[in-house]
Amino acid sequence: MSKLALTITQAGHSRFTAAQVDDDIDLSISAVGLSDRAFVAAPTLTALPGEFRRVSTISGEAIGDNVVHMVVRDADPLAYTVRSFGLFLADGTLFATYAQADPLFEKSALSDMHLAIDIAFPTGNVEQLTFGDTNFLNPPATTATRGVVELATQEEVDTGEDTERVVTPRTLAQRLAGWAGGLLGRRITGAGLATGGGDLTADRTITVPAASAAEADAGTIASKALTPASIVNIIASITARVPLTRRIDTAGLALGGGALGTDQTISVPAATSEQLLYATAANVAVTPQSFGGLAHLLEANGYWTLPGGLIVQWVNYRAVLADEPAVTVNYPLAFPNRCLVASATAFINAPSAARDSWAQVAGNPGRTSCVIQLQADDQNDRVVDGFTLLLIGY
Repeated sequence: MSKLALTITQAGHSRFTAAQVDDDIDLSISAVGLSDRAFVAAPTLTALPGEFRRVSTISGEAIGDNVVHMVVRDADPLAYTVRSFGLFLADGTLFATYAQADPLFEKSALSDMHLAIDIAFPTGNVEQLTFGDTNFLNPPATTATRGVVELATQEEVDTGEDTERVVTPRTLAQRLAGWAGGLLGRRITGAGLATGGGDLTADRTITVPAASAAEADAGTIASKALTPASIVNIIASITARVPLTRRIDTAGLALGGGALGTDQTISVPAATSEQLLYATAANVAVTPQSFGGLAHLLEANGYWTLPGGLIVQWVNYRAVLADEPAVTVNYPLAFPNRCLVASATAFINAPSAARDSWAQVAGNPGRTSCVIQLQADDQNDRVVDGFTLLLIGY
């Protein structure tokens, strides 16, 4: 049956709490009061409303999870209907009550009442509650208590979710038969190089056929697998077709080679940046890294070295230059030998029809610097914002 949730009275809770702190309090449930009235089981109750009988022949035991299994027995020749009941301690305190509108049970005068109920207490340590005679106790079985069990139906066994009912050999056999039937209906099928298979009602063999040496050497079939033995034959065939005395020789930029009796290495040496700079080596190959090693500076004032040693430099001189000054410009990089040519162009920040100053290279440019002379054809607005200088040398 379903577990009945009792309401502990204030007096009962007080006695129960005091017992938790080791006060010498008897928590024996000595009697059960019976009532045919449906009332509100309030914690303020001190007496059982409508109590018509009190039965002291009871038995009970805590079975875990704050649940107590209790049995009440009444053998007197009385007839009555019970809708509520209360538990009384040995000192007469009403400990807890339960009530509902529908009858809990009915007793006739010719029958004995033997009521087994499970009570769920809303508090812990129910083990401290004791009951009367336990000789006729018949609790439901739990993981910790031996007792009565209910057999599971086949549907409950198949669902596999019930935690209270037990499985019988027959229901288990039917469940396993259904599971095994589904498993045996499955198939193992070979594909690709694998052949064989079937359902699981019998042992099955999956086979991957091995290619013979002749089949491996012919290289025409696609339904068999190579094995070490057949691969040896392929290697032997290759060796027969390509004698180890055959050579791989090199020419041009390629170096190395030799007979196939040993491993051979063919290499093409890469040009260094120095070889690219001087452009004299004829036995190396130019790579992107070769160019990356040539001296260069990609800034507003910078330079770039070309293969063969030619160097291009540029200077962006930015300053307000009024009248006709002469400006000495130091190059970003000194030319190793000489500056071949220099060209200067005046710079203004915005278009202007009034400004007419221009830049000239004064004299032959040197290896490290040159002089730029600003000139104008009249006395008006002789101002520029700088100049740009382009240099080529080696």
